[in-house]
Amino acid sequence: MALHPSTCPLDCPDACGVLVETDAAGALLRVRGNPEHPYSRGVLCSKTAHYHELVQSPERLLRPLVRRAGVLVEASWDEALALIAKRVKPLAGERILALEYAGSMGLVARRFPMRMIHALGGVQHDGGVCDTTSTAGYSTVLGRCIGPDVESLSDSDAAVIWGSDVKRTIQHLQPGLQKLAKGGAPLAIVDIYRTDTVRSFEKFGARSLIIHPGTDAALALAICRAAFERGWVDRERLAAECLGAKRFEAHLCGAPSVDEAARICGLEPAEIEFLSHILRHAKQPFLRTGSGWTRRTNGAMGMRAVCSLAALLGHAERVHYESGAVFTFDKQLVERPDLRHAPLPPPVHQIQVGRELNSGRFGAVFIWGHNPAVTLPDSRAVRLGLSREDVFCVVHEQFLTETAELADVVLPATTFVEHSDLYQSYGHRVAQYGRAAVAPPPGPRNNVDTFCAIARALGLEQEAFHTSADELCLELIRAASASLGAEAQESLLAGKPTKIQPPTGPRGTPSGRVELFSTAAASAGQPPMATFVPEITPGTPRAFSLVSAPSKHTHNTTFSRVQRHRARSGEYTCHINPLDARRLGLATGDLATLVNDLARITLPITPSADMPPGLLRVDGQPQAHDTPEALPLNALHHDQLSDLGSGTTYMSTRVDLVPQAVGATTEARPPS
Repeated sequence: MALHPSTCPLDCPDACGVLVETDAAGALLRVRGNPEHPYSRGVLCSKTAHYHELVQSPERLLRPLVRRAGVLVEASWDEALALIAKRVKPLAGERILALEYAGSMGLVARRFPMRMIHALGGVQHDGGVCDTTSTAGYSTVLGRCIGPDVESLSDSDAAVIWGSDVKRTIQHLQPGLQKLAKGGAPLAIVDIYRTDTVRSFEKFGARSLIIHPGTDAALALAICRAAFERGWVDRERLAAECLGAKRFEAHLCGAPSVDEAARICGLEPAEIEFLSHILRHAKQPFLRTGSGWTRRTNGAMGMRAVCSLAALLGHAERVHYESGAVFTFDKQLVERPDLRHAPLPPPVHQIQVGRELNSGRFGAVFIWGHNPAVTLPDSRAVRLGLSREDVFCVVHEQFLTETAELADVVLPATTFVEHSDLYQSYGHRVAQYGRAAVAPPPGPRNNVDTFCAIARALGLEQEAFHTSADELCLELIRAASASLGAEAQESLLAGKPTKIQPPTGPRGTPSGRVELFSTAAASAGQPPMATFVPEITPGTPRAFSLVSAPSKHTHNTTFSRVQRHRARSGEYTCHINPLDARRLGLATGDLATLVNDLARITLPITPSADMPPGLLRVDGQPQAHDTPEALPLNALHHDQLSDLGSGTTYMSTRVDLVPQAVGATTEARPPS
C-alpha cells in the first residue's frame, strides 16, 4: 500500500488535503483525509471520502465519442482529433468560444486549455456565474480578497455568519464556530430562511435574523447609521483608514433607521439591536460572508453595505469572504496570452451564453470543467444553442453529462487522482502540488495532453504545446519563488500542503485604503457609497421568490453520476412554507409546477416550517432527467446581469406555483 498526498479539486472553499491510497500494483483503493493538512486535518466530507466510486464508476467515459447521423458513437482519438481539425481549422478566431468553469480548481487543469484558445485567437467568458458579484462588492470597499486567516478563528470573541450555509458548504469551519459558541462567544446568523446552519448553531445559543430576500443592505446600513448617531464610531481612526468617511456619514442620514430597516427586512427592532450589540462590543469578531446571497440584481450593493459596516466599526480585516488573493501564482505562465496574434476580444458574459450561442456569432465551442446545459441560467437557451447545427461543440468530460450529450465530439477526461496539478484555495491559505497517484484507464487524457493534441491537430506546432502537467506545476512554483520564500517553495516542490503568507502592501483599492466612497463604482453606473437599492426581479411579477440552495449530498453536478450519492439525495423536492402550502391545497409529496416567463418545472412539494411565507427552495441541481418537462431547474432563472461584476441573478428569480391538479393553464397564486 502507498499513500499519495494531494488536494480535493472540487469547487469548495475547504480544498481539503487528501491521501490517495493505492495497492501494491498501483491501483486505487480509496481517498482519505490527510492529517498533515493544517486546515482540514485529516477530515473529508462524505462526498470526497467516496471519490474512488466516481473514479471507478461504470458510467465513466473511456473512449472518445463523435456525432454521426445525429448519434454519438465511439471513435478513436485520431478520428476525434481529425473531425475537430476539419470543423475548427476554417474558423476565424473570433468565432471560437471557450467555456470553462470550476469542475476542477487545479490551476493547470482549469487554465491550460486557454493556451490553445489564445493561440487560435478565441473568445473567453467573464466568469459571472459564481462569485463575480460578491467579489466586486467586497473589492470595491475592502480591496483584495484575503480576510482573516480561518485558522485564527479560535482567537475571535464573536462571530457573524452572513448569507453562508456553513454546515452544507464549509464543513471545516463548523468545529471552530461551535467551540466559540460553547465558550460563550455571541454568534449571529443572517439569512433568508432557517438553513441547516441556523438550526445547528441555535443549539449552541446562536441567534438568527431571517430577513426578506434582497434586503441585506438595509440591515447593514441601519446599523451604520445607528453607529454614527450613538457615538460608536472612532472618527479619527475612520479618517485615517478610509476614503470618504465624512461623505459616508452625511450619506447615512438618508439610510433606513433601525425601525425602518426592521420593517423592510421583516425583523423586530430588537433583533437588529442584538446584531448591533455584537458588532459594537466585539474586539476580534469573525464575520463570515458567503457569495450565494449576492446573486441578485442588488447583490454587490448588499456586499458593499456589509463591508462598509465592518470598516465603520473597526473590523475591516475581520471579514472572511474569500482568500484567493493570498496566492500569487502567475496564471499567465499556464495560459500564455502572448500566443495571440491579435488583441484579446472582450469576453462574453458567462450568464448570457445562451443568447450568445443562439446569435450565430460562434461556430465552435470548447468546453472543459463545466456543465453549462445544467448550471447556467436560462438553460433552455443554452441547450438550444449547444444543439445548433452551425455550432460545433467539443466537450472534455469524465461522464456523459447533459452538456456532453449535446456535443459533436466528447473526449474522455482524467480525474484528479490520475493527473498532476497545483491547488490553492479560496477559503484558506494552503497550497499543494499534487502529483498523479494512479494511472488512468486506457482512453481518458488530462487537460494538458488533450489540448496539446487538439492544438497540434489544428496546426499549432509551437513549443508551448509540447509540455506536461508536471512541467507546468514546477514552472508555476519556481516562478513564484520571490513571493513564496525558500521554505514554502521547498515544501511545495516536495508535494506537502503548504501554508502561504499573504502579500503585503496596499489593500488593492484604487486609493490603497478602505473606500467608503468609490469613484470606481460611480464610473460603473452605481452609487459611489453603499445604498439600499430595492431588488428588481426579472420578468413578470410572480408570487414566490425561488432559492436554489446548495446540495447536501452532491457537489454541483459532480457526484450526480455516483449511485451512492444519488440514493442519498433522493428525489428533488420544492420546500414551501406550510401556510402557503395549505392555501394552495398542497400536502407533502403533491406535485406542483414552478412557472415563470422562461419555463415550467414540476416537482413534489415538501412543506417546511424553516421556510418563511413567499419563499420556495430547491436543494441541489435538478437536471433534465429529474423533471417531467425534461428541463433543469436553471431553466427558470433569467440571464439578467447583477449590479456589479456582471454576475448571475439566480436569487432574484420569482415564480408562481401551480398545483398539478389545477391544470396546465391555471396559475394558483397565494394571497399577497
